[in-house]
Amino acid sequence: MKTQLPSAPLSTFTPHDGELEVVEVHDNDGNVKRMCELGICPGKRVSIVRQGDPAILSVGESRFALSGELLTRVYVRPIA
Repeated sequence: MKTQLPSAPLSTFTPHDGELEVVEVHDNDGNVKRMCELGICPGKRVSIVRQGDPAILSVGESRFALSGELLTRVYVRPIA
């Protein structure tokens, strides 16, 4: 049986952590819907290209800037 690593806010990870799996997004419905449209929703994979506020995320073939506040609301876990 494969154990899953615990999730933590995206803000706690760095570009050196590699690909991360989105577990959940804590925010109002409008932001959750918009982030899911960008590919930042449960089950999707993201990676941090550049830390900061805003941070640059890689989602599939796209890159997006995400504010530091939103980084604390996206919970991810490393892909083991």
